[in-house]
Parts: sequence; C-alpha cells; structure tokens
Amino acid sequence: MSPTLTAHLLTRHTPLFTRATQSAFLSHAALGTLPRSTIAHWLANDRLYMQGYIRLSGTLLRLLRLPAHPVPCGSAGGVETRLLDWLVAALGNIRREERWFVRVAEGYALGIDISREGEVEEDGVRVRVVDEERKSAGLKRFERLFGRLTSCGFEEQSARRRMPWLEGVVVFWATERVYLEAWRWARNRAAAVEREEGRGSEDLDGGAMRKEFIPNWTSEEFGRFVGDLESILNDAVEEVCGADEGVRREVYSRAEGVWKELLECEVAFWPEVEG
Repeated sequence: MSPTLTAHLLTRHTPLFTRATQSAFLSHAALGTLPRSTIAHWLANDRLYMQGYIRLSGTLLRLLRLPAHPVPCGSAGGVETRLLDWLVAALGNIRREERWFVRVAEGYALGIDISREGEVEEDGVRVRVVDEERKSAGLKRFERLFGRLTSCGFEEQSARRRMPWLEGVVVFWATERVYLEAWRWARNRAAAVEREEGRGSEDLDGGAMRKEFIPNWTSEEFGRFVGDLESILNDAVEEVCGADEGVRREVYSRAEGVWKELLECEVAFWPEVEG
C-alpha cells in the first residue's frame, strides 16, 4: 500500500525541512534572547505574507468543483465541500490573527509598519505602499510562489487537470505543518533549557515569544486545524488515485515540486541571527 501524500512528502527533502523547523531564530525565540527589532521585522513581513495567503485562498475557492445537490444535514460532504469549509475557516483565522499581531505588537512595543512615508495614487485612491527594501528575502520568495499560483495562466492550466487546486492546497498544508513543527520545536527547546538551567534573566522581548507566539502556534486548536487539512488532502488523493499508480505518480510529482519550493521559502523567511 502506498504511503499517503503527506507522509510521502515528509520523506522528501528532509534536510530542508529540518532547516525550516529548527532555525537559529527559533532557538533564540525559545530562550527569549531575540532583540525586539528582529522580532518586529519578522512580524511585519509575516503580516504581509498573510495577504498572499488570502489571494491564494480566493484562487482555490474559484477552482473548487462544488456539488450540484444539497449536502445532507450532519454530513461533512465530499472532499471539496470539506475543503471549502476549511478555506472559509482559514480566512476567518487569518483575519483574526492579523488583528492579534497588531495587538501583540502594540503591547510589546514592536514597530511592524514597513510602509513608505507618504501616499501614492492607485486606481484613483490615495494609499500607503510597502517599502520594498524592507521586505525580507523570505517574503519575496513567498510573493513569487503565491503570484505564480494565483496567475491567470496557472489557474486556467489547473482547471483542466485532476485536482486543479492540488498545488495550492499542498502549499497551505505545508506552510501550516512547518509552522506547527517549528514552534513545537521551540517550545520543547525552551522547556528543556528551563529544566536544565532554570529561568535566566528577563527576556529581551519582554516575553513576546514565550508568552504569545510559541503558545499560539503550539495549541491543540492549531494542531487540529493542520490535521484537518492533512486529512482532506490525503482523502482527496486516495479518491482520485485509487489503485492507479500512474495517476498517483502524476499527483505526487506535482505535489513534490511545490513542497520543495515551499520549504525553501520557509527557510528564507526566518531572520538570520547568530547562534
């Protein structure tokens, strides 16, 4: 019996996965030794990453093939109906998370506004724009990935394929799985150091990482959220592939391409810090 798609992906590019989930930034986050300026720049870029996530959600919603018949009450429906529900929940989550980012930034004196001074006119409206020079290398990589997956050409090509939303859903599952594993690693490192050495001096960030961010992305609720998408993705693949190994190879190959690219984005997204 073939491994599930997500189990298969987790065996591919394992050195990249380790780098994406065990960075020096996370190690310092666990110890409370990150400067506020480093956290602020990372958080500012993470907020902008959310905008690409929202746009990709819109593309995936357009690609879903929804049932013509009513789904009975009490039924989760088919995999694409389940995916619809997950995407709707994800959009709500990401809006709440952005507001939470702003509250945490205000509470810990983290400046996360990296827009340029003054306004420019776009479509007849005066707006602030992001200072491109203050975008991180990781954010720029994510913008290229999201830009490709939301382009008209890619959407038109995908609409003619099996599981037209596959690449986008793999990206969403992968980025959420990486975050879950990364912050679990940070939590475990913090606990191990505290057992061995006790609590040190006051955190440089006032406790933002250890009191806010680490608990948020290691919660049972977040774990269920990631697990739900993993189940939807694997169920969809099994439904489409069945016993046809040729179809399975095609689907797995498409998924592997974006898996590697996503891991490279995640590695680049963590700010470079020493130690």
